[in-house]
Amino acid sequence: MRFFRTTVMLMAALAATAACSRPASDDSGDWCTDTIAALTSEQKRWYDYDKTHGGENEDLTQFLTPPNPPATTEQIDAAEQRLGKRFDRQLREWLGHANGWRFVFGSTAFFSTEQLTRESPEREIFLDLLDESEVSADEFGVRSFDDLILIGANNDQSRFVLTVGCEGNGACASAPVWTFGRETRTYPSLRDYLTTMVDQLRTVHRSP
Repeated sequence: MRFFRTTVMLMAALAATAACSRPASDDSGDWCTDTIAALTSEQKRWYDYDKTHGGENEDLTQFLTPPNPPATTEQIDAAEQRLGKRFDRQLREWLGHANGWRFVFGSTAFFSTEQLTRESPEREIFLDLLDESEVSADEFGVRSFDDLILIGANNDQSRFVLTVGCEGNGACASAPVWTFGRETRTYPSLRDYLTTMVDQLRTVHRSP
């Protein structure tokens, strides 16, 4: 499909050029709402481009997916209890706006609270890939892979999005986020990661 060809090109460009974004100002409004609006806009722009560049006869509407409805506090608390981890405030805020999102950008999905579990199929694939890659926990700055929380993955489970809980299970404002696939990239926070993705979606490719 044209969309997937375009997505592969996009993600290759992201991998080659992505860097930690400059931190967004906390007084800029509701960052989750703003980010969701920006991602939704970019989905539509990429959809329009693909429909006029080889995808005219293809049904690409599945890639115009909205976020799931917000998670309740009880759902978020239950996910924390399953994992034995306290989520940082940014992740809790995000889940409180979008309890999972299929095809949030490209073929990447963010998981719902119900999918945040140590027994998920995606986590098993991720751990197998770590073993094959001979990657150490030190590369993520954690003591053990058990410290990592898998919050997203792409469609073929070759790229994963991870974070960690708050140290000592106390409250914390933010936590690092990593993407892991052919290489590992680190972002200071979920908000920084999402801001970087939005910026890259806007600049990697422009419609004529």
